[in-house]
Amino acid sequence: GSLRLPLLQACGDMKNRTSQSNEAKSTTRLKFKRNYVLEEESNNTVSPNKISPPVGYFAGDFRNTGDDSNVRRIHMDEKIKQSAMATASSPMKQILMTGVMMFMSGNTLQIFSIMMLAMAMWTPIRGLLETGKVFERYEDRGVDLVMPKLIYIALNLGGFALVCWKLRWLYRFR
Repeated sequence: GSLRLPLLQACGDMKNRTSQSNEAKSTTRLKFKRNYVLEEESNNTVSPNKISPPVGYFAGDFRNTGDDSNVRRIHMDEKIKQSAMATASSPMKQILMTGVMMFMSGNTLQIFSIMMLAMAMWTPIRGLLETGKVFERYEDRGVDLVMPKLIYIALNLGGFALVCWKLRWLYRFR
């Protein structure tokens, strides 16, 4: 005897299935070593209404419309503005680092404190002179750069004011 294992139907009347002779159904039999018979039934006539859509399929027209490009342009402009503001606020990091270094250098005139003051004085001056060069990459994008440039200039002037304050303290303790 042989044992029949259907692939497409887990339960059902085996006698009915083997005695059916339907032209639309074809049976493929694979014989295994121990007299097991594996049946695979396929239906040759498939209607599109009986096929379920694949997982994750959504019916509809998802082609790009003209409004999508406008939204992308606005989103890109916002990212460019954020990047320009990040560039404008970069001297703040230098001010904090310079302030800590000036605190560590003390109030006496030594070579380290003189070098520290020279570096701290040159950094804001160079930043003020190169303001146009720093924001050059944002100008061709059509983004308003007045506020980022004003913030950049104000922070560089703040760094220069910190150096002037330190020079005043060094002059007082000489």
